[in-house]
Amino acid sequence: MKRTAFIIAVVLIAIVSMLAYAQQEKKMEAKVDPAKEVANAVERGKALFNDPELGTSGMTCSSCHTAGGTKPGKMGEMTIKPFDSLNEKYPAYFMMAKRVMTLSQVINWCIMNPLKGKPLSWDDQRLADLTAYCASVEPVVEPVPEKKE
Repeated sequence: MKRTAFIIAVVLIAIVSMLAYAQQEKKMEAKVDPAKEVANAVERGKALFNDPELGTSGMTCSSCHTAGGTKPGKMGEMTIKPFDSLNEKYPAYFMMAKRVMTLSQVINWCIMNPLKGKPLSWDDQRLADLTAYCASVEPVVEPVPEKKE
């Protein structure tokens, strides 16, 4: 009888603990704002975009992608177009690598080549942050001056 009561008590404690854990998990999920998490990733990505620590060449992503990717840039003699809805354009053929790549792969290509750094692993939050930033950038459209007649 004592053994049965002990087993029942242990099972009840386990059930109560599991329910408390599930309730705690639900509370934590409710506190997460997905839009805010993406905005935070974009901000971290923007900081990384200007971080020379991604490579060893002393360059940053902004070295080729002027004004955070919002204006045309240069890589040697080649003109680099400003970012423009990259999230809608990739995967795409990436001329410099001569193959189809995802946006994250292009970012790693840039880290390995112009920046002379080590590629970020696919599950590295920094790669997700850089990708979120690059995908969020829209080019700056300069106003066209009105013609005076």
